[in-house]
Amino acid sequence: MDTTTQSRGLAIPTAAVICLAIVAGTSLHIWLHHRAHGIYNVTQIGLAFFLVVNVMVAWWEIALFVRQDQIQEEYDAIREPYRGRELVAVGEVFRRPIPILRVFSFREWTRIWSTYSLFDPGYSDRRSFGYNIDVGNGFTTIIPAILFAFGMTFELVPARVLGIIGIIIFWQMFYGTSVYFFQFFNNGRHKGHSVRDVLLFVGVSNLLWLIFPLWGLCASVRLIMEGSFAVFL
Repeated sequence: MDTTTQSRGLAIPTAAVICLAIVAGTSLHIWLHHRAHGIYNVTQIGLAFFLVVNVMVAWWEIALFVRQDQIQEEYDAIREPYRGRELVAVGEVFRRPIPILRVFSFREWTRIWSTYSLFDPGYSDRRSFGYNIDVGNGFTTIIPAILFAFGMTFELVPARVLGIIGIIIFWQMFYGTSVYFFQFFNNGRHKGHSVRDVLLFVGVSNLLWLIFPLWGLCASVRLIMEGSFAVFL
């Protein structure tokens, strides 16, 4: 446990920070939509949840680029001690306390990537597909995702324009994740790990970026074809 981190003031576990961010962000969008339109809409709720998650992960992906040297050092330090015990390392990451005043610090989120590198070493290698597709996702989707999330409620741009934005970002997410899964297994990244561990950590964590982008694509097509926000009403 990092005692230096603990000494920086009030801190809460990483898992709690993640849950609070997702619940608070999603609840805000649901409340705003209900206040503006007087309804709860399943598509708006589902996509708001996913886009909040994506914005949070996009922040981590920018950290992946900014703090790559630190991630490499951490991975080198934990690779052997946690060989065959990768899920133990995952549990420690989620229990690790983060000081409240440093929640937005890139430095505090490097352990996410150094631990993920136990399953896919590509995330500690600037030359890998996984590293580059995630860094690209972080820098290119964070603003469009925020725009789409609020645009579902406040109609910030015409419906067809929002639909075009949605087609771009949701297809990017779906295609990038599909290719990532292919290269993960094609490069034998799964070898040496149990089926359970791969499914729990790699499968579940990436599955969101297959299911929800397809939902977003369907909603975006309706925005374009109908020229209205009826899909969210």
